[in-house]
Amino acid sequence: MQTMLLEVTPARMVLTKALSRLSPAAYFGPTSPLHLVNLPDPPLPADMWVRVRNRMCGICGSDLHQIFLDASLDVAPTALPAHRRSYLGHEMVGEVVEVREGVTNLRVGDRVVRWGRGDDCRARGRQELCPACQRGHRVLCEVASEPRPHEPIGGGFGDTFITPASTCIQVPADVCDEQAIFAEPLAVAIHAAYRHLPQPHDRVLVLGCGSIGFLLIQVLRLLQPTCEITALAEFDWQATLARQLGADHIFLASDAGDEHVAHITQARLYRGRAGNTMLMGGFDAVYDVVGIPATLNKALRWTRALGTVVLVGVYLHQMRIDLTPVWYQEVSLLGSIGHGVVLWQGEAISTFDLALRWMALSRIQTDTLLTHRFPLSAYRQAFWTATHKAETQSIKTAFTFSP
Repeated sequence: MQTMLLEVTPARMVLTKALSRLSPAAYFGPTSPLHLVNLPDPPLPADMWVRVRNRMCGICGSDLHQIFLDASLDVAPTALPAHRRSYLGHEMVGEVVEVREGVTNLRVGDRVVRWGRGDDCRARGRQELCPACQRGHRVLCEVASEPRPHEPIGGGFGDTFITPASTCIQVPADVCDEQAIFAEPLAVAIHAAYRHLPQPHDRVLVLGCGSIGFLLIQVLRLLQPTCEITALAEFDWQATLARQLGADHIFLASDAGDEHVAHITQARLYRGRAGNTMLMGGFDAVYDVVGIPATLNKALRWTRALGTVVLVGVYLHQMRIDLTPVWYQEVSLLGSIGHGVVLWQGEAISTFDLALRWMALSRIQTDTLLTHRFPLSAYRQAFWTATHKAETQSIKTAFTFSP
């Protein structure tokens, strides 16, 4: 088994961050937590486990956060027990090559995507499910940080991996590999939209035009065709694509955002001292897909009274945020992580299954979003491409694997 993993220790983190000030190559050097290794093929450790051979895997922003050690040790999630070794790559599509006894929903030869790391109640084979797993929101499993009897080995950044069968979802024949790697980010976008479903003719802002932002624009348009969608992009080429995918209005991060928001929403713009601004009015809902302090501060100020901000983007550091809109304007601030179960046309359905269904029905467009492909051996170039969007115009960069 060839696989990419992180072996995170305080010493490796401190040394790698220090050396990275001299050269970014430190993140791939011998002292780095990141390794591309060859391991003996592990046996399937228990019933209801499968072995999957990868065909393709997208690079996610959360992968890049881990690779470049972009996290602080004083944020809440880092207080939880962590696995010293973690395997990278979750936006994968692969083929089942081995199953253990008791696996009835998958067969050798099935193409699958993987929904998670195998640490929720169902993956552990627990008979009594925690409240989150009972609801189907397995990402919020209350026992996910407890020791596991067997560890999944390998991830999407490698040739194979082993995992409980309950973490795998079969891919419909009408969904090609290039679409299937978007099942996970599309499931994330669907869950974010359902955290606050827009009403007819609502004005909504998608703040950030990466792959999830582009998918979220399409999801909002599908769920509420009459809503008025604005997108905030960083680059001109992102703005062009956002309009093609369904945005009614676009402005750039370099533009005078307050003026654009006031014009689009007919809000009143007030200017205070030292560049301070306040809007009376604004968007009915803002989906912050970036999630850094600058965007969240803007999202809160650009939302009308009694409106909603949905925080989708990942930022693993403490923030300095002006929360006064939360009480002064009674703006609701909601978090959104991963995927869950939603009600679609009277059916309770996993957002993963709904993502695959919509792609099979051609209701979501992904072909313009996969911009770069690399073999795993070129991982340094792939990660550089994924992080330097100004030069590469990358949206989704993926690893491809030979059959």
